[in-house]
Amino acid sequence: MSKKRQPKPSSPKPTVPPARQKPRPATNFWRAQWLPTLLLFVLPFVLYQASLKFGYVLDDKIVLSENQFVKKGVGGIADIFSTESFTGFLGQQQDLVAGARYRPLSIATFALEQEAYGSKPGRSHFWNIFLYALTGLMLFRLFWLFGLGSNKRAWYLGIPLWAAVLFLLHPIHTEVVANIKGRDEILALLLALATLYGSIRYHKSQRLWWLPISGALFFLALLAKENALTFLAVIPISLFVFNQASIRKAALAAAPLLLAFLVYLAIRVNVIGYLLDSGKAVTGIMNDPFVGASLAEKYATISYTLGYYLRLLVFPHPLTHDYYPYQIPIINWADWRAWSSLLLYVALAFFAVRHFRRKGVVSWSIWYYLITLSIVSNVVFSVGAPMNERFLYMPSVGFCLVLAYFTLAKLSGWVAPYLPGSNWPVLALLGLIGLGYGAKTINRVPDWKDEMALNRAAIKVSTNSARANSYMAYSLYQAGLAEQDTGRKKALFEEALPYVNKALEIYPEYTDAITCKGGLVAGLYQLDGNLEKLLDEFYQLLQHGHVSFLDQYLAYLNSRADPQMLADFYYRAGFELLAQQKKNYPLAIQYLNYGLSVQPSGQRLLEGMAVVRFESGDYAQALQVAQQGLQLYPNSAVLQEYQQKAGEQLQR
Repeated sequence: MSKKRQPKPSSPKPTVPPARQKPRPATNFWRAQWLPTLLLFVLPFVLYQASLKFGYVLDDKIVLSENQFVKKGVGGIADIFSTESFTGFLGQQQDLVAGARYRPLSIATFALEQEAYGSKPGRSHFWNIFLYALTGLMLFRLFWLFGLGSNKRAWYLGIPLWAAVLFLLHPIHTEVVANIKGRDEILALLLALATLYGSIRYHKSQRLWWLPISGALFFLALLAKENALTFLAVIPISLFVFNQASIRKAALAAAPLLLAFLVYLAIRVNVIGYLLDSGKAVTGIMNDPFVGASLAEKYATISYTLGYYLRLLVFPHPLTHDYYPYQIPIINWADWRAWSSLLLYVALAFFAVRHFRRKGVVSWSIWYYLITLSIVSNVVFSVGAPMNERFLYMPSVGFCLVLAYFTLAKLSGWVAPYLPGSNWPVLALLGLIGLGYGAKTINRVPDWKDEMALNRAAIKVSTNSARANSYMAYSLYQAGLAEQDTGRKKALFEEALPYVNKALEIYPEYTDAITCKGGLVAGLYQLDGNLEKLLDEFYQLLQHGHVSFLDQYLAYLNSRADPQMLADFYYRAGFELLAQQKKNYPLAIQYLNYGLSVQPSGQRLLEGMAVVRFESGDYAQALQVAQQGLQLYPNSAVLQEYQQKAGEQLQR
């Protein structure tokens, strides 16, 4: 039997280790995703192209059009970074709002624009849209890095794409994008998201140079707006949930961010002079809407606004830029709106905590929403307004991701058994939502064309806001001043009066409304010459409060109007109202002096002045006035009485 032939042993081949799979370079990502990228970049320009023709509105004058540092161009940047953010407009730091403001980055970009091409609002609007488009692209990229994208699905079914599209379409963002001043919000979110991108890149690649880049980006985000601070919590949570980072690695990624925050905080305190509280009491409800409210009322109202925010995210209608007192009413815990909102947020927090270890999209989105909303919610500290739609700009990312995820990952699975292989129900739903959001956004953008358009839009919604009513009146007043036709001018002034009266009804001490009404009644006096009506209106305004406009216009009248009518007014205002009713003796003396300037020998004015001087404790002046008056009116019982009283006080 022949020997079985054994196969010849082959020489061993060198084993080649499998190539290490590297993360896809960013350039390859954008090339592979060129169509969604193009869509996301173009979409904001389609939505907001009308704003390219708009001018300046609202706080644009504070940060741009009337900011003296911005007008210097590059030469003003040092001042922008070394002073509180209202200083360039007000001339000095006045601490008008709680915590002051230090947001130099966006203001510096306006200075660069001023240097490059002067005051061109259309170009400023362009940069807002451009930065908004970059934000949409950054969200798209981040959601892919979260592992939510898939090359196995059609590009138009991707969660990252739809989350970014819904974000760009959402009407709640019109206040931020269509208002040039909103650039602080845009930059803060864009740079905070870029910081998150850098942190994820570091975690995936372990390249240390991503750490200083992340720290620098976060520092810039803080310089844009303080609410970027919330990403100190968002970023570690994101690394834990979507990148399986250990607590140690998440902490290491957050270390440069914490350092950046400490540097920012040191600069902010050095510039402003304090951390949170200047020690100056904020008394007006326009800067602290909870003045006069109890602690229970304050937090019941805050709870109500938090529920209102959720409603606006789901159903953004109607929209307004003005939620000032008392568009948002002060309520107590007996109101169901406070309790229902609180219970809803407790449920959200419970879900987020319970499902946190499962590292799910919904849990992360809730955490993101709650964390980014916290700093502007009035819960932690007062932000100077009950609520604002722009406060939802950063938190809305969480809502848009949940909406896209729920529809594409969950709803599509529920539909699949009934319509296998069919994606049209899911796309139809997302398309319907997107169409509604887009239509609302396009419809809302023209409201930001100018002050008049914005205020007319606001007053339709914010009927109970003192500020909205006052601003509407002021817009009509300004239009009346510019009008050459007498009849049209009068009609504009008269149209404004109900609005300013409503503002004073809501907030009787509102100085802006007092000034506005003073201008309106003065404008009508210029047309009809009815001095009696004008002085009656001025008297009623003084009952609300004193503003410098009244003094200025009365000084104008003193040499032009009937002296006797003016003297009677000054006696009523100075003695009867300011002295006897309000006990405001310095202002009473001022108005009685106005009266004596038009009628130096007026008996009632002299008697009133003697009484007020005495009541204010100025006995020497009281004696002097009484003696001067007695030379003219020796039988005046009032002057005789106060001459004696003042003399007795001086002899003690």
